[in-house]
Amino acid sequence: MKTILKFTSVLLLMASCNTEAKKVTKELLKTVEQTEEKGANQPSDFDKITNGLLQKTPLTDEELLGAFPKELIGHPLDKVSAIPYMQQVVGQFGNRKISLSVADAAGKNNPLVTTFLGFYSYVPPATDKIKLIKIERDGIKTISETKYNETEMKFIYDNRFHVSLSAKAMDPDELWDAFDINALRGYKNLNK
Repeated sequence: MKTILKFTSVLLLMASCNTEAKKVTKELLKTVEQTEEKGANQPSDFDKITNGLLQKTPLTDEELLGAFPKELIGHPLDKVSAIPYMQQVVGQFGNRKISLSVADAAGKNNPLVTTFLGFYSYVPPATDKIKLIKIERDGIKTISETKYNETEMKFIYDNRFHVSLSAKAMDPDELWDAFDINALRGYKNLNK
């Protein structure tokens, strides 16, 4: 629960200048308070996941790079690189039509999962320029953001890896239908 409070504090700081964001933050705080009241006596799935991640050792850049898919949605890998000290790899496929980012949320990086799960409980309403959709796809909680001609989908894979998948000229349903979750199985094999 402390992590939720930290997350909420960060959101409050970020939203202090925007009135619409202030309204969203108030609603998020209300949701957090209700969640805390419900689960005060027993650890939630959220707590189990985040506490489990704290006990795990993050993967090295070499391990993350080694498990990265070589092909995605029928497009070959253009380029992949590790972000130093972040336990994250980012790659481009099909002449930059598709991007994939995989971050290991083990150890000190567990706020990646807590932030995602906290945000999933309340997705702000759509605007004229940005459309956010939260939906469970094949048992995986996803948050999709569509703006202009690009869709970005975020989800947690195997209760450990924060995945961001984006593509041009595809809506969230098309992106998910074209994506094969088995492309990430190399990461599942490393999740011990």
